[in-house]
Amino acid sequence: MTRRFVCIWLSRWPTDRWQRRNSPGGTHPGPLALVLPGQGGIRLHAVNALASADGLSVGMLLADARALCPTLAAPPADPAGDRAELGRLALWAQRYTPQATSDGADGLVLDITGCAHLWNGEAGLLADLSQRLRRAGLTHRLALTDSPAAAWGWARHRPAGADEILPSGRAAWEALLALPLAALRLDAELTADLARVGLQRVADLHRLPRAPLTTRYGTAPARRLDRLLGLGAEPVAPQARPPQWQARLPLAEPIFTRDAIDTGLERLLRDLCQQLEAGGRGARRLELLLVRSDASQQTLALGTGQPLRDVSILKRLFRERLDQAEPGFGIEMMLLTATVTDRFTASQTALGSGDAFALTFLLDRLCNRLGPDRIGPPLAEDEHQPERAMGFASGGMGGQNAASPVAEISKSVVPISTVTPAQAGVQGPQALCSMNLDPGRSMGDGGVCEGGDERRGQGEINNTPTPWPKAQPRAHTPRPRTWQVEAPRPLLLLDPPEPVEKPEAAALVWRGRRHGVDWMEGPERIRPDWWRARPGTGRDYFRLQLADGRRLWLFRTAEEVPRWFLHGLFP
Repeated sequence: MTRRFVCIWLSRWPTDRWQRRNSPGGTHPGPLALVLPGQGGIRLHAVNALASADGLSVGMLLADARALCPTLAAPPADPAGDRAELGRLALWAQRYTPQATSDGADGLVLDITGCAHLWNGEAGLLADLSQRLRRAGLTHRLALTDSPAAAWGWARHRPAGADEILPSGRAAWEALLALPLAALRLDAELTADLARVGLQRVADLHRLPRAPLTTRYGTAPARRLDRLLGLGAEPVAPQARPPQWQARLPLAEPIFTRDAIDTGLERLLRDLCQQLEAGGRGARRLELLLVRSDASQQTLALGTGQPLRDVSILKRLFRERLDQAEPGFGIEMMLLTATVTDRFTASQTALGSGDAFALTFLLDRLCNRLGPDRIGPPLAEDEHQPERAMGFASGGMGGQNAASPVAEISKSVVPISTVTPAQAGVQGPQALCSMNLDPGRSMGDGGVCEGGDERRGQGEINNTPTPWPKAQPRAHTPRPRTWQVEAPRPLLLLDPPEPVEKPEAAALVWRGRRHGVDWMEGPERIRPDWWRARPGTGRDYFRLQLADGRRLWLFRTAEEVPRWFLHGLFP
């Protein structure tokens, strides 16, 4: 795909901006010139169309200008404000393409590759753009070519009446080579040197051999010529949006001590939290920039599991981060930015209980100390076999499009119990896999078994053990990415499952010891993963209770000679 670029030349940008801000209707009734102090006195920085018609030009002394035009209005210019406003205009231009940025002091460049069809073609895009600029009172010229350099030169130096759009490829060379040498955007001194030897047009430079041209004038003419003709790359970096939530603290004297840094951070947090409160937002990711006296910088980042704007909480979270601060020769400025925010919704925990808040604060501290990749919530996997039905999700903290691990854990945390091999009745070294109450999905007759959460925890060991209730059939609904099973699941899984013997219905032989069985129910069929190359065999799971009260989860392989395995232990 051929790349296409649009250049917007705001030929009277400073005066147009001043008229929009200070004149009724955005126009000035008479000649206008913006002035700045210069060599020999105050000189004209920019002029509007009426002043230009009276013979005034940029660089003229104000005294000479008033002699030519006594009615001239000459307010002071604001170059810094012009640059900032041009940057905001570049952000507005990103409605046409994400690749839009400011170009110099009076122009914009847009990479519209792949975007023109959204505006009924290139002509439609330019027509809409020009209409909106005219409505804003901005004097402009547009050009659309294959390269930013060609668009810049064609917008400023094309002949009167020439089309704004140039064709792609070599078909545009004839028009570009006819442009004056100033279209190459060379230094004024270099352009004057080339003009003294008779080089007036781009075509004159193009006819010269490259070697002697580079030897005499350097690489700039050849490089700019290649860019004009589309033979050299010229990337366009999109205009970056300034951070919306930011607090700045310049320091009169460099600071070195931890107490001074803590005091400065508290002031920044107070200012930033006031901004977030006014906007109804909460911080999800914060970055503290420390600018040292030797111009070096250090950035300390902090993520949170939920939107926060409480100064005391954020200060406590920053406590460990500040241990990594290196003042060096002293810190001259502190800059705190909320790079990721979210809508802030107030929530209240149960009266007299701060467990939910304490848990969230603990998870935030763990993520910031150990790293977000080491903390994650359990995640349901698309697996039939229970030992592969759960994984752990990990990801960046404070993401904008995805919830962080802290936020996911904070939503719903189920206490996870752990037992030692001796407590589980296991003799010798044995790995136990700690799992949630519903760690997997059960499959029956090839379909998805849906189940409710109201049966969790039923059938737990008590003084009068009772069997589990029979599973009730449920209507089929689309399977969400959560654990939904038809029958209860054990809290602990053995990894790998241990072989057992089932000589008779009322007995079980496990690790050479015979155990009496009070009752047993099942089976629950869990089929193998059919999409795998070697799916394995199906399993029939049973729940049983031993004579000593322990409840186990067994399965029998669906083979010609079935084998029995112990897979889980209920609490």
